[in-house]
Amino acid sequence: MLREIGEELVEYIIHSTGVDRETVLKVLRAEEKFLVLQIEKSMEVKENDKY
Repeated sequence: MLREIGEELVEYIIHSTGVDRETVLKVLRAEEKFLVLQIEKSMEVKENDKY
């Protein structure tokens, strides 16, 4: 299901922006990595607040 949603998102972005598929995928992967880092940082702060 997530794969289908991801594919639909990619297709939507391609059609609505005119940006090529490779660029859309690169940007989405970069966004995913950024979000993971932000979540990890947030969790570190919460862990440090415990002590």
